[in-house]
Amino acid sequence: MTKAKPFLVNENPNYRFAELARMPETQLVMLVPLRIWQRLPEYIAAYEAVSLAGRFGADPGDYEWEWIPNPEGLRWWRRNQDGYESLFGMCVGVRRKDMVELYGMVDVDENSPFWAEVIPEEAANPLPVQAKLIARERRCREEDVLAELYRQYFRERGMLTSDNPGEPSTRRGTIREVERFQAALKGLFERAAKTLLPSELNTQTQ
Repeated sequence: MTKAKPFLVNENPNYRFAELARMPETQLVMLVPLRIWQRLPEYIAAYEAVSLAGRFGADPGDYEWEWIPNPEGLRWWRRNQDGYESLFGMCVGVRRKDMVELYGMVDVDENSPFWAEVIPEEAANPLPVQAKLIARERRCREEDVLAELYRQYFRERGMLTSDNPGEPSTRRGTIREVERFQAALKGLFERAAKTLLPSELNTQTQ
């Protein structure tokens, strides 16, 4: 069974990210201007916080971010096609003068609609059939068997970040998923840089 190879998505290969040794789970590093980073708490709270979606869900792309104050960081609650969010990526920022070093990773739990997204067709197609046969033989729930087959698939590839009996398992992202997270972060930074914050709107009206 082929294990997932470790990788690091990094647009700044000549820059030394000093905290990498302390965060071996990192899959993505970025440099963000401090002036943009400092805008994020107010910007997210006003325009893109996941809590703004309320209990009715939201369209994909709407209200997907959470600001974490201590340590400073972000969570990306990626939405499925029904508008409901699942935690998909997270990162922490370390301030360095006029820049912020960002250390991120994709982390998907097995209750997420994106959990099985990266299982290739040649494995995904036979697993439900296999689960049905095993469930019939053992007289147990087909859903439970399929969940264990998915877990085993990621376990054999070394992709599980949490694998404790009785608890939902989580897996790390593939390089394509991390690149998706990177693109989402870039979009967030661009919008935060261009959008007037509520405090700036108040200043203009005075």
